[in-house]
Amino acid sequence: MFPKFLKFRMSSSIDIDEDAEFVWRLLENAGRWAGWSSVCTEVWGVDEDELLEEGTKFGFTLRMAGREVTFNVSVTSVNKGAFIEWRSTKFSITAVRTISVEQSGNTTKVVDSKHFSSSIIPIGIAYPKGLIRNMTELWLSDLKMAAESNH
Repeated sequence: MFPKFLKFRMSSSIDIDEDAEFVWRLLENAGRWAGWSSVCTEVWGVDEDELLEEGTKFGFTLRMAGREVTFNVSVTSVNKGAFIEWRSTKFSITAVRTISVEQSGNTTKVVDSKHFSSSIIPIGIAYPKGLIRNMTELWLSDLKMAAESNH
């Protein structure tokens, strides 16, 4: 069991006025993320038309507190149209990110959950909670704007 400062979880969500199938297509097409996200500046290892599936390995650059930080991830689970999960390790911190998509009436709820753990580094040093929360909420807001501009 990890001490509390060596792990943390967080979750953010947003409601999008668009069909879940369309929102899912934006999410599963990682090669196009940099085109609609102000947080994600570059993606490599997947083509623009390649869809994410279990076992896919790819990388991306995120803008974090004015810096560009690269991540290499491996997709660990996909339930097409419902959720995707990937895992990465950076600075000895393992991160698991799960994004779920659910139609609710005329809107789509997207939940972005993260779990960070390390056996040696306090998570808050490398990934301050406020910074991660702000990045996540900006990413979700960008997703909402990209999906709703489809109308």
